[in-house]
Amino acid sequence: KKMVIERLKKVAPHAEKQGVTLGIESYLSAAEHLEIIDAVGSNAVKVYYDFRNSADAGHDIYAEIPLLGKDMICELHMKENGQRLGEGTLDWPRIAKLIDQSGYKGWMQIEGARPIGVDIVQCYQYNRQYLEGLFKFS
Repeated sequence: KKMVIERLKKVAPHAEKQGVTLGIESYLSAAEHLEIIDAVGSNAVKVYYDFRNSADAGHDIYAEIPLLGKDMICELHMKENGQRLGEGTLDWPRIAKLIDQSGYKGWMQIEGARPIGVDIVQCYQYNRQYLEGLFKFS
């Protein structure tokens, strides 16, 4: 973490001047992400939260969403490696409720939510419709 903090401290002032957000996506816990952000001391550094990565690393995603809240998340990765959304192990309705409660209204990226051999266009149309059923998009 020390090297990441040092590097982010160098680039964060430039990101701030340009209005750029630096999103950290990793297998670290939400608490570890917050430690890094606090050590860097820049509001240009946030978390690009990936539910699947975090769950795979053994973190409690349902506790991490409220911990990070809307202010520390810059984007969300919506994925179920090798499965369509809602057909894997993550509880997407619970995730949607926690995101809504957090007040997060930013970007969501669908990634890696496709079984092998399934048509990518049909799969991503399904995933988009699934998310639209969980979230109110305006």
